[in-house]
Amino acid sequence: MHDYEELAARMERLERAVEELARRLPAAGAGAAAHTAPALPPRVPVGTAAAVRVPREAIRWDGQLWLNRLGIGLLLLGVALLFRYSIDMGWITPAVRVGFGTAVGVTLLAAGLRIGEKRRFGSVLVGGGIAVFYIVGWAAFNLYSLVGYTAAFAGAVAVTGLAFWLALRKDEPALGIMGAIGGLGTPLLLGLSYGTPRGLAIYTCIIIGWTAALHLKRSWRWVLWTTLAFGWVLLCRYAYHVALPDRLVAADAWVLQGAAVFAWACTGLLPLLARLRLAHERRWSDLDALHWYGVTLVPPGAALLVTGLVWTLPGERWGAAAMAGAALYAASAYLLWSRDRRLARVLALASSVMLTVGMIGALEGNVLLAGLAVQSLALHALAGKGGGVALRWTAHKAYIGAGAWLLYRLAADPGAGWANSSTAVVVLACGFAASYLVRRRPEMLAYRYFVHGALLCFLWRELARMDGGEGFATVAWGAYALGLLLFGMSRARPLVEKTALATLLVVVAKLFVVDLAALEAIYRILLFLGFGGVFLFFSYALQSWLRPRAAEPPPAPRIAG
Repeated sequence: MHDYEELAARMERLERAVEELARRLPAAGAGAAAHTAPALPPRVPVGTAAAVRVPREAIRWDGQLWLNRLGIGLLLLGVALLFRYSIDMGWITPAVRVGFGTAVGVTLLAAGLRIGEKRRFGSVLVGGGIAVFYIVGWAAFNLYSLVGYTAAFAGAVAVTGLAFWLALRKDEPALGIMGAIGGLGTPLLLGLSYGTPRGLAIYTCIIIGWTAALHLKRSWRWVLWTTLAFGWVLLCRYAYHVALPDRLVAADAWVLQGAAVFAWACTGLLPLLARLRLAHERRWSDLDALHWYGVTLVPPGAALLVTGLVWTLPGERWGAAAMAGAALYAASAYLLWSRDRRLARVLALASSVMLTVGMIGALEGNVLLAGLAVQSLALHALAGKGGGVALRWTAHKAYIGAGAWLLYRLAADPGAGWANSSTAVVVLACGFAASYLVRRRPEMLAYRYFVHGALLCFLWRELARMDGGEGFATVAWGAYALGLLLFGMSRARPLVEKTALATLLVVVAKLFVVDLAALEAIYRILLFLGFGGVFLFFSYALQSWLRPRAAEPPPAPRIAG
């Protein structure tokens, strides 16, 4: 009896809660005074929670939202067409046009604010009003010259501030995105030539700071990415403007450099620091990984680009700055490894990318080629220690670049020299060592087969320089192939044996295709006789060398006397 009364009380509370929720939902038809609780399904198992039907009003809301958006879009398009038609007919003056546009913006904004608490599409009206204000300001300055640059700029700043304030008040990230686009796009809409690089850089930093604060306060990632997309483009544009020979001013250059550092701190450093204060995700989704890799990679790369444009740095200095940034990120990854391993991996990837870019800018020739190979080997080692898939991917790409460059050098034949030969040996050694650090067998085979083929090309190129070098190269290939064959048979590795036999076939093909035409008769005779004898000798010798030992008979049992 007690259980039945308790269940009845719970059912009554549940019905009151559902009735309260239904009362808060807007009615399907205007003028509905009250909402009744939806009927419960007839069959409710005893001891289970009661199932409640979803109100039909809630099901139709998505359709109403999209119909509202479509209606607003068509209405704005019709107003724009009417506005254009009135201009073509000469019915209204420029001042009336600007006033009419302002009235439309105010109407949309007021309507959105009034119904925003009751309708989800109120934010759409507010965003439309803000967009109209930006367009009106642009038209008043650029098309009709009704206001000066200062007034137009101040009006755009006021609209941007309004968008940010409404975004916080209504908790709408779309308004924050619109404010970021409008605020950062104001210098482009009004024209960069009207302002100074110093003033534009300071203004851009203010907008970047506001958007960074919105991201930190509400975790609106799209607002941050809007700043990453537009803010750095503006700073690069200002830097290019300053770097022109007839406009280079030291004060402007230093202000732009400070703006780059400030933007890097707001868009690349503060989000990472804020993450350390929050609870960490157990697992990253694809969007999470894309966000953090982008936040870690884009700001330092863009800051380096702005620095290079402002000071017109040569490749050596710019590369040195990139390698210094790589060292900073590597140290940060090391310090965060025990606290936040995911974030440490992201920082390590950014460090590896900046290091590669820095080496390309600061180094050249053999030093750069060897550096890329050594970096690839180091990244493979770090990936094996828990560095993650992204670090492994970067290691593969670094060695692909080094390997392709090595093959090009072997084909182009840059000339004899200890430096060229030793660099090739370093690249091959790093590739062979990396084959022991990768986890997947296809990757291991890819590295070893590349090293195998590149080693044959290297021996051919180095020995072919000598008098009768084609013969020496053939002998070296044969000795190498026979060594592989012995190793494979002694360790019972069929794949190595097959590779050695294939290499011996390549040696025989070279004897007929190259050596017959390139060598003198006596050398050709010696090569054919020598290789024929060696092949015969090994064909018989291997049978006895690698013959398995017969099992020794067990000792005879001792008979006790």
